[in-house]
Amino acid sequence: MNLRALQKHWNILGKSDPLRAILTRSRDKDAPWDPAKFFESGVFEIDQVLSWAEAIRPLGEKRRALDFGCGVGRLTQALASRFDRVCGVDISAAMIERAREFDRSGGRSEFVVNETADLRRFPDGHFDFVYSSITLQHMPQRFAKRYMVEFLRVLDTSGLLLFQLPSHRIDHYGWLISRSQRIVEPVLHPFAPRVVMRGIPKSEVVELLARNGGEVLEVGDDQSAGEEWKSYRYLVAKAAKAK
Repeated sequence: MNLRALQKHWNILGKSDPLRAILTRSRDKDAPWDPAKFFESGVFEIDQVLSWAEAIRPLGEKRRALDFGCGVGRLTQALASRFDRVCGVDISAAMIERAREFDRSGGRSEFVVNETADLRRFPDGHFDFVYSSITLQHMPQRFAKRYMVEFLRVLDTSGLLLFQLPSHRIDHYGWLISRSQRIVEPVLHPFAPRVVMRGIPKSEVVELLARNGGEVLEVGDDQSAGEEWKSYRYLVAKAAKAK
């Protein structure tokens, strides 16, 4: 899968049922999301993760935050209550269009389409906080790794990077079923969008971050990838030598 195919996939989902495409676990799986409850879940998540992160290292400045893989702005708007400005970035123009329609942050949020395998539109050290949740897990490893390096580049020397990413499958039988489905489904339904889960071993993530000037402050368990996956949240700062 290349970026163009990934973009097409999320544009289709963004036009059909964007809320469920982002969060599938509503109370009733067959019922559409209530938008108010959907965005409330974002407020709860940001409250939880910021409390966890700042208990480890408080943020000195809260000027600018980046929400990578923002979708319709569920987390962007929640971050806007904590930071002066928040930029939500997504590969899907359809998702960004809906994010602008849903936006109630009073001008504190900006939503942009990013179609490249980097974040070149942003200068070095631009953000005090970089956050990404349930996004890197849906792209090939080569793109996820490139974006992690970019997260560090755009992070301020006193800022924090926090992202979620699965490491490996716990259910090996489920892995075989999933792999079979990934091979068969495109043949049977070539035009249907598919949400595919992918992971990167924790050791590879930690090594990649360290090699590119990151200091891993904490790695916490995470359940957002589902019970079939071992998933983590990585809290990262710029290493002293990289500042």
